Amino acid sequence: MRPIQRFTMHRLLLQVVLVITVGSMAMTLLNAQTTAVPMSANPLQPTSFGFSCNFDRPDACQRAQWIKTESRPGTLRMHDTGTTWQRLTSGPGSYRWANLDLWLDAIAAHQPLAVLFTFNRVPCWNVRESRSECMGRGSPGSPDPPRDLTSNGSPSFNEFVDAVTKHCSPAHHCVKDYIKYFEMWNEPNTPRYWNGTPDQLYDMVKPAAAIVRANVPGVQISTPAPFMAVNPDWMDQWLALENKKGRISDIYGFHVYLGPGDKWLTQTNAPEKRYIENVVEMVNKKNNAGWTTTPWMNTETGFLGSGPYYCPTDKGATDAICSAFMARWLIAQYGLGAQSIDWYWFSSIGQEDGTYNHLMQWLIGSHFQRACSHEGSIVECPLVQANGNEALIVWDFNVECRGNTCGTPTSYNAKPQFRTATDLYGSSSTIPSNHTVRIGASPTLLTMQ
Repeated sequence: MRPIQRFTMHRLLLQVVLVITVGSMAMTLLNAQTTAVPMSANPLQPTSFGFSCNFDRPDACQRAQWIKTESRPGTLRMHDTGTTWQRLTSGPGSYRWANLDLWLDAIAAHQPLAVLFTFNRVPCWNVRESRSECMGRGSPGSPDPPRDLTSNGSPSFNEFVDAVTKHCSPAHHCVKDYIKYFEMWNEPNTPRYWNGTPDQLYDMVKPAAAIVRANVPGVQISTPAPFMAVNPDWMDQWLALENKKGRISDIYGFHVYLGPGDKWLTQTNAPEKRYIENVVEMVNKKNNAGWTTTPWMNTETGFLGSGPYYCPTDKGATDAICSAFMARWLIAQYGLGAQSIDWYWFSSIGQEDGTYNHLMQWLIGSHFQRACSHEGSIVECPLVQANGNEALIVWDFNVECRGNTCGTPTSYNAKPQFRTATDLYGSSSTIPSNHTVRIGASPTLLTMQ
């Protein structure tokens, strides 16, 4: 009897060990699936820098191929990843999850990361226009409201949102664990993406947003993001709807590009002018509606809003100008409090990748003390670095870039506490005893060390 008892005890111990081991593996898997990170503007984090793709271009993350750039933004915006309502469904309740599964697995392999899912395009099977009209816009899907939309919402959209937010890939990577930000519609103020009224979109989005909140723990919901170059008053109507009928959004989002259309801006102060006329205006709309504490994001930006999305050297730009303009454009927005700025079709960033990477190194862990300001053409952006030291980013927007270089003819008197000047090419120099620094069109970082 004793040997049997020893064997029984041994088997029991093995079972206990197996249970503990399996439980530990389950907990490890659970922890691995909850590594999505929150965005932050204070201090700035890798998630403050976002990228998006272009699904129909082989060089732009097609089939979830990750960006190969030196810089590694910490937020992925999933617009144009082949995960629209149109692409993921073939009919009512019929789903094609392959694209989403590819992305969920890729996202899981590139943690930590913040992910923003964007709803847009109604499936052709769910609208009144003909299929040929629906499929004839370049990207499949319709801007028309779904045929079942009423003042109480769209049952078909609710069903899709519920299915998406509950979905897991075959590798057990789930939307609820990896995607914590949802943009409720892409550019609804343009006929390309929404032909309905703001009221109709609100009626469709409100019950769907409640479904997202129920299915995704810790979710943050962004307003539909209008394209500032078209009917900027659309956002005023949306804010009024949320204030009147009930808040839906945790975050305020919009799209503003450095250039509004397909023409390059030649003025030396182009980034600052666009920033004041568009970004500041959009943030003012939010604040004037009583949303002063609501964080904001520019969830789609780039060089030209209508393309090309790379540095438009065929339209008079140079890589030196693009690098200087891009850096100034982003710095000004972060100085105003942007939580995240997403660069569209990031793989097209080209030679500006190095500048973007150095800018990330400058800003991650830092926070701006206040918005950038200017005296004449000299712009100053004060910040506090991760080590607690004061720093200053400064440039002169009247300096022209010629060829592949931006001149530095302006003498700037730095405050005595600053000892080092660093440019966006990674080159640093000691500030002389007379505190004079040569600055130009490209930003310079002044630090205490």
